[in-house]
Amino acid sequence: MTLKFSGGYAKLQRCMSRTGLPGKWRELKYGQWQYRTKKGGVLNWWETTGTITFQGLKDAAREELERAFIASAGGRFIGRYRDRVLSGRLRSLYPDDESR
Repeated sequence: MTLKFSGGYAKLQRCMSRTGLPGKWRELKYGQWQYRTKKGGVLNWWETTGTITFQGLKDAAREELERAFIASAGGRFIGRYRDRVLSGRLRSLYPDDESR
């Protein structure tokens, strides 16, 4: 069950902000970024591979984060997730910069 996000950290942040789920970002070791929602959902993203994982002590919080993020990120995924094949854009109309 590998899910890859095709974009940089700035695009990831924009997708997360569109979910409307409040929380905080933090940078961890080895190029990992983590977003923790106030309800307990966790999104992990590794910059070098683009891999995304979801966690949470409460299933409802994890599932809410998964659904909201996947909906907000649209076609920016490549891979298989929960028996669905997801494919996304390999290029974007916008560069990976902080200005958008």
